[in-house]
Amino acid sequence: MNCSKLSLLFLHGLLLTVLHPAYAQSASNGEKASDKTSNKALERVSTADKEQATDAKRFFNSEEWFLSWGYNKTHYSKSNINVSQPSLGNDFTVHAVQGHDEFSRPTCCSPDNLRWGRYLDEARVYALDVSLDHTKYTSTLGQVALVSGKNSAGVGNQVLSSDYFTYMLHNGLNHVMVNLSYRKPLLGSLNETGNLSFIGKVGTGLAVVHPFNVMGGNENQMGKKTLTNALGFNNGWWRIVGTSTGVELGLRYVLMKPYYVEWINKQVFTSMSNIPVFQGSASQNLRSNEIIFNLGYTFNGMP
Repeated sequence: MNCSKLSLLFLHGLLLTVLHPAYAQSASNGEKASDKTSNKALERVSTADKEQATDAKRFFNSEEWFLSWGYNKTHYSKSNINVSQPSLGNDFTVHAVQGHDEFSRPTCCSPDNLRWGRYLDEARVYALDVSLDHTKYTSTLGQVALVSGKNSAGVGNQVLSSDYFTYMLHNGLNHVMVNLSYRKPLLGSLNETGNLSFIGKVGTGLAVVHPFNVMGGNENQMGKKTLTNALGFNNGWWRIVGTSTGVELGLRYVLMKPYYVEWINKQVFTSMSNIPVFQGSASQNLRSNEIIFNLGYTFNGMP
């Protein structure tokens, strides 16, 4: 082997000895960079998941819930009641009917008003609740009302007797609503004994009625109240007949933490149709004014 070949072999070995650690370091750095990139990507995914979870919880930033029950006395405006009985050839309107409430003695197991809700924000100013208002509507007997249209029992000015025209939403005229409320402290700290707050609400939902009526001597029959005949749009002991929209203004006073009482004045507008009558249906737009007294309890998140 000549000297030139020996020189080349020596140089080749020297290069391998010098460059090998550099190659190894480069590969190691590449793996570390790849690991860091992967870790950062995982961190970004984890952060995004946390942000999404936080956003999902942000709708309810308060843990405060409330539950109340109570009773109402309701006053009604005059309203027109439209009746259609196709099989009898009747299609008439009873104008400016005056209705009244038949308030009964309060009982602990049968409240007229129920509220269940939760505050939305950390300051506990805004809340959402679901409410049930059970009111009773009865057309006042003995009043004289104008009847127009076609009615085999007679039109013109008529005395609304128990046989000619009796119209009740007695069990009852029920308003089931979802409400957005606002609370502002007027005296003391929220939820503390002696605290007085202003309460304002607006809500909307369904009108659910159980009607009883007699028209032209014919009584409407709703059938028995059973599980198979409980609730429906076109059948059932209770009927979903329209919508109710309400506005409430009132005061909440904390008697003894966590118990409170509320006094509320509520205006309700109800639009109803397909109310069952003998061989037909009735429709009515009605404005109600409820005076409500509730006893309530707050829980989960009280200071």
